[in-house]
Amino acid sequence: MHKKIEIMVAGRSKPAIAGLQAALNSPDATVTLQHINNGHANPLHEVENCPDILIFHLSDAGEDEIASLLETPESMRPVTIVVGPANNVSCMRASMQAGVRDYLQEPLDESEFTATVERICRDLHANMSADNNEGRMTAIVSTKGGSGASFLAANLAHLASADSDYTVALVDLDLQFGSLAQYLDLAPEHGLMHALDMADHLDSTAIDAYMAKHRSGLRLLSPLEDEMILPRDVMQNRFGKLLDLLKETYGRTFVDLPRQIDELSADVYERADDILLVTQQELASVRDARRLYKLIMRELSIPAERVSLVINRYDKNSVVELDDIARSTGISRDRMILVPNSYESVAESINVGVPMYDHAKNSKVTKALIEMNAKLGGDTVVDGQKNVVRRVLSGLIGG
Repeated sequence: MHKKIEIMVAGRSKPAIAGLQAALNSPDATVTLQHINNGHANPLHEVENCPDILIFHLSDAGEDEIASLLETPESMRPVTIVVGPANNVSCMRASMQAGVRDYLQEPLDESEFTATVERICRDLHANMSADNNEGRMTAIVSTKGGSGASFLAANLAHLASADSDYTVALVDLDLQFGSLAQYLDLAPEHGLMHALDMADHLDSTAIDAYMAKHRSGLRLLSPLEDEMILPRDVMQNRFGKLLDLLKETYGRTFVDLPRQIDELSADVYERADDILLVTQQELASVRDARRLYKLIMRELSIPAERVSLVINRYDKNSVVELDDIARSTGISRDRMILVPNSYESVAESINVGVPMYDHAKNSKVTKALIEMNAKLGGDTVVDGQKNVVRRVLSGLIGG
């Protein structure tokens, strides 16, 4: 389920294809319209990027339109749903010959239509999960309370979902005072503990039922507001299975971590492709950033290239300059990411539960988030690095 499904709705009637588009409201799919008016009956004629699903609305010349699909080699044809006239045996027979998945008769039953598309999307997602490499995981942690890691986690995840083809998951690991649902104006019905209870039985389809769904397509997994969870309540083996499933299922997973080193955070660190330490230009924050960086890099054997330092609310006129931070933490300037201060727009975004990308798209903070999201790319953690953190942490605890 790494990438969103691309659906193309094609036909000669603009009102008809617009109506079909309106019925498709899945956040896990991108829908485009192809109005056929160029003299070619084939909806795939001169289409550069073939969609995953083609929904083809027929006109009066339906049989010829279906036959035109054969102009495209079978290996290049997407999964096709035809919407055509009722009881038209010729169109139905031609659809079978062209390898059409479903023929839906007009007047269209909208519930049948959406159920058919959702079923095909689930099948395609399952195939993607089987064929693709696991997705990327990004861990975000404040080096000092109030540095803004939760705000950045929520907004980076939302941006990745709203502005890319990837499916995205966001995990709140603040077991007692998680706030990510508030940033996204969500009210989860199923919590982290529910998912952990079923971790041994979940797959890439079932896990989605435990996630709160944002209109952007982002999935959130967090403790429920009325849950009282202690780290000892979380079964270690189930938590690891859940993290692995998230990486297998979603193209991007963002984890908001509390500022502590324990077995739960170690499970995240060992799987994270990117680790963002969030600090501010204050001496106390910088000192804690130095300490946390040394802990995760030296004591837990995390490679330095996986760690970046995010300077939140950056002020170029601050007495604490970037060179001072680099000398103090040991993190080079090229591993620093700057997020400028924009208190008013950020506060409004938090108060109304609308992410910055939707609330203030032209804000300098939003532009910094877009740049940060673009930088979070590259190779996933290689197998040889897996479990290194677990072995080192076990040694520290045991010794």
